[in-house]
Amino acid sequence: MRKAILITILSVGGVAGISAATPAQAHYQQCIKGRGCVPTSQRSYNACFNLALARGESAAWGERRSLNWFIYQCLEGKIPFDEPRRARR
Repeated sequence: MRKAILITILSVGGVAGISAATPAQAHYQQCIKGRGCVPTSQRSYNACFNLALARGESAAWGERRSLNWFIYQCLEGKIPFDEPRRARR
């Protein structure tokens, strides 16, 4: 009887551990050396990456530092997603 209870407790604990280890949307850290880290998800990182490309940043090897800085600022909320409205004449 004790063995059956122990196996049941371990299996319930294992299932709870597995479900806690796989969240619906994983969170990551986007870090810049000397500046710190910003928590992010894959969806928000992709949105900032696509915004960077749309605004003229390049994913080329020599331009990665500028691209990473743009993404970092975007994830911090310092770069708005909407284009600033142009001044009326």
